[in-house]
Amino acid sequence: MNISASARRKIVTWISSINYQDIQDDNLSKRIGETSVWVLKEPFFVDWEAGDEGMLWGTGIPGAGKTILASVVIDHLRRRAKVNPKILVAFAYCRYTDSLPVKAVMAAIIRQILEDYPSTIGFVKPLYDKHELRGTSPTEMELVEVLKAIFTCDMFDQRFLSVDGLDEATSQTQFDILDTLSQLPLNVLFTSRPLPLLKDSVPEARLFDIIVRDADIERMIDTKVRSMKTLEKLLRQDGWRERVLKAVVEKSSGMFLLASLQLEMLGSCLSIRDLRSALERLPKGVNAMYAATMERIEQQADPSLVKRALVFLVYALRSLTIDELRHALAIDNISHYDPEVLVDAESLVSACCGLITLEPHTQLVRLIIPPRTSWNHTCGRTTPSQTR
Repeated sequence: MNISASARRKIVTWISSINYQDIQDDNLSKRIGETSVWVLKEPFFVDWEAGDEGMLWGTGIPGAGKTILASVVIDHLRRRAKVNPKILVAFAYCRYTDSLPVKAVMAAIIRQILEDYPSTIGFVKPLYDKHELRGTSPTEMELVEVLKAIFTCDMFDQRFLSVDGLDEATSQTQFDILDTLSQLPLNVLFTSRPLPLLKDSVPEARLFDIIVRDADIERMIDTKVRSMKTLEKLLRQDGWRERVLKAVVEKSSGMFLLASLQLEMLGSCLSIRDLRSALERLPKGVNAMYAATMERIEQQADPSLVKRALVFLVYALRSLTIDELRHALAIDNISHYDPEVLVDAESLVSACCGLITLEPHTQLVRLIIPPRTSWNHTCGRTTPSQTR
């Protein structure tokens, strides 16, 4: 179908405003070295990749690297698709901060397919012409039919779809996604924390555990330490690198986010004695680590700034950009905006001691706190004004 570039862009942005490519880019930018590539060599993955209409479901605890693993798989498959145009690769990311109905997820997947495979525009153009004229939007059934048409056409010999963070979608959306995708002729990869109530819905799924490898945590530690100059110098002293690696690997409980927070704590050490003491007191477990991090925040000059930022992120009905968060924090008593108290982005992220991350492509701020931790339940009972 001969369509101008401007007309194509209109259709792409009309079908969905959600850009999963930005999220994919951000996730890949956080990857360190060969993290998560182990999955590509597993026999169950090799069989799935070579077959048709198979379903893989990887589950792991919060912070085990599920999203990074999904982004690695997507990148691997897309590299194959670059040399073989008969391979289609689609993907979606679910997040508890941006709860979307299945209709919105399907529309965003179609957008991503249109951007990567321009020749599929013919499947969407009739839908655009129909609804643009009436000022309406496609129904869920219409979107599913478009996906069916794309996935069953003879343009492709293999079709892959990855959905990360299924557990972060609402319960209804979880069931809807499983029900919809199980009807489509493609290879599907889901990643989530364990969802025992859902796995019976897709008995054909091949389940596998996503567990952080010690080597992956060691790579992450080495990379982060390079930006912590004082800690880096301490670890050069006899045997201390090995001691720190051993302690963090043991106490991180197979969670990247715990290892990252533990390094944040060690980063304030100025001497070997400080480092020895910090290693002895290094918390083990999610709640203990968050409690220790909050103690560090309380010792700052203005802990209320960080606590207000965290509460804003917990309460937000959608993801916030760093500028939105900065300006929200400059509002005094929920009514008066004072530009003189604006905090720059780098200082704000640093003050949060690793509890938030900034995605460079989207500029969205993410809490690394799993929504079901005891800290988050406590925080959820506090309002921004109560933290002042």
